[in-house]
Amino acid sequence: MEKTKNIWVLPEINSRDKEVSTTSLGLLAEARNIAEKTGGIVTALIFSESTRVTPDLLGNYGIPRAYLFLDPVFEQFSVEAYAAAILPRLRVDQPWLLLMGQTAIGRELAPHLAAMLETGVVTSCVKIDLAEPEKPVFSRPVYGGQLYQEIVFETDGTMLVTMAPEALSALPSKKSVKPKTVVIESNLPVDLIKTRHIEFLPADFRSVDVTEADTIVAAGMGAISDEIYPLVAELADLVEGAIGTTRPVVDGGKITRDRMIGQTGKTVSPDFYLALGISGATHHTGGIQESGRIVAVNRDRQAPIFQSADTGAVADLREALPKLIERIKQAKANGEIF
Repeated sequence: MEKTKNIWVLPEINSRDKEVSTTSLGLLAEARNIAEKTGGIVTALIFSESTRVTPDLLGNYGIPRAYLFLDPVFEQFSVEAYAAAILPRLRVDQPWLLLMGQTAIGRELAPHLAAMLETGVVTSCVKIDLAEPEKPVFSRPVYGGQLYQEIVFETDGTMLVTMAPEALSALPSKKSVKPKTVVIESNLPVDLIKTRHIEFLPADFRSVDVTEADTIVAAGMGAISDEIYPLVAELADLVEGAIGTTRPVVDGGKITRDRMIGQTGKTVSPDFYLALGISGATHHTGGIQESGRIVAVNRDRQAPIFQSADTGAVADLREALPKLIERIKQAKANGEIF
């Protein structure tokens, strides 16, 4: 009789955050999809300093089980504390797969667990091929995303994988369930923690990941000249928007790859998306469909980006951006916008 495939997933749910990140929701959806294809059962791992965390959304994502690890030390993330809490249960349950996000937590915790379990880990995974469920093939980008490495675990132990945020889709389940939550009081010794949390610093809109940005100012090939791009950056600062871009700009070395939006980049869902000098090829617009409002400025009135935009302006950026920047500055000075 084939052993049931237990799938563990670590969404980063805690009492401090007002909203659960799209990466965490995407992890829940990915774990559910894997379970549906393999006949597995998903268990979500929640860490909290109190029982105030009630992961009701797990049911909406079709997650039937959860472990709620309780300990005052979980008020802040600590790789030592998380690993110490997980390992005893991990060794007893021996899950088939443990999914985490390619986040600050996942990047630190996954290799830490892998070393303690003497196993491997796949980082920045963008695709899981389950054609042969007993030997899943994990794909991750290499050489700056130009090629993909395919990895197969040669072990019967737990497979550790961190998923790239851009590879996840945060779609809830069509059928909700009522999850069963097992509370585990960890009672970890205080001296276990080797690092001490001092304070949280708010994310700088200039460096925040585009997948988490509320406002994005995206620069295409028509907006990266030495004359225009400084105006784009100034505008982004004024509206506190994260800079985004397209593949041709990245391939040209003008903006770093982590800012790339599209089917081969990151999928974004800001409240406001401003597309400057972007033609609007499908491989880019496929990554912005979940945006709240899309505004495009392009001097080519036939540019496909206008078909995806809620509002568009046919204009030369060299003329339009200085006027727009001045208008925003005046509005801020007059208290019209904050």
